[in-house]
Amino acid sequence: MKELFVLPAGEVRGAASRWKRAIDRPEVIIAEDSYRRMLLNEVNCETEWLDLGCGWQLLREWLPNGKADQAALSARARRLVGIDREVAAMARNEYVHEKVAGDLLNLPFADASFNLVTAQMVVEHVERPLELLREVKRVLRPGGKFIFLTPNFLNYQVFAASFLPDGLKKRIVRHLEFREGADVFKTYYRLNTRRRISATANAAGLSIGAMQLVHSAWEFRRIPPLLWVEKAIFRLLDRERMANFRSCILAVLSKPPLNS
Repeated sequence: MKELFVLPAGEVRGAASRWKRAIDRPEVIIAEDSYRRMLLNEVNCETEWLDLGCGWQLLREWLPNGKADQAALSARARRLVGIDREVAAMARNEYVHEKVAGDLLNLPFADASFNLVTAQMVVEHVERPLELLREVKRVLRPGGKFIFLTPNFLNYQVFAASFLPDGLKKRIVRHLEFREGADVFKTYYRLNTRRRISATANAAGLSIGAMQLVHSAWEFRRIPPLLWVEKAIFRLLDRERMANFRSCILAVLSKPPLNS
């Protein structure tokens, strides 16, 4: 039988500590924070804003200054409308100025009503994304923007999750992300790669303003050994040639101005 080589306990702890320091990247800006920063730069006193699938918050409350930034965005915008089919969740949203229960594929607003439309972790749940983008274009004013954050289907975690039964997926999300099953919805991932976003936006008559591939928050923060592995993978995905496999896509689509 082959003899196993085992490091003394002190050396194991030392090696683990060095590995942890090497792969821990506090300077990495995660997807939810990238979205927050973009909104803080975009929203001003002239903004008339529609948040699709608004739920009960504009931003993740665990972000730095999460509650304060949401309140600041709400106060700064001239108009902030939230639309969602989940009325109970939307009723808890204290930041939107107007709450509308409705269908994202048939927005109950007049043409050119808004200069900003947003969606945070919503478009992956849309079965017919071309219809969604056409509706977004219709309600946007010329030159208006659609900013959305969504999972990247080419990421290993997202790709694997797409094969999980809904019941198992809800249990995993409850354990890792502290979300209840009622807050986990069916996913289609039909607007969740760079190529698909570009093609669908072009078909809807929207232009690509920006598209960033960004890291999400740690999924395995409650399981330290797996968290180290996850952080090591993040280091690999930091390389530009691996960017297409990062966790999330932060996209900005624009409606062409009248003179274009």
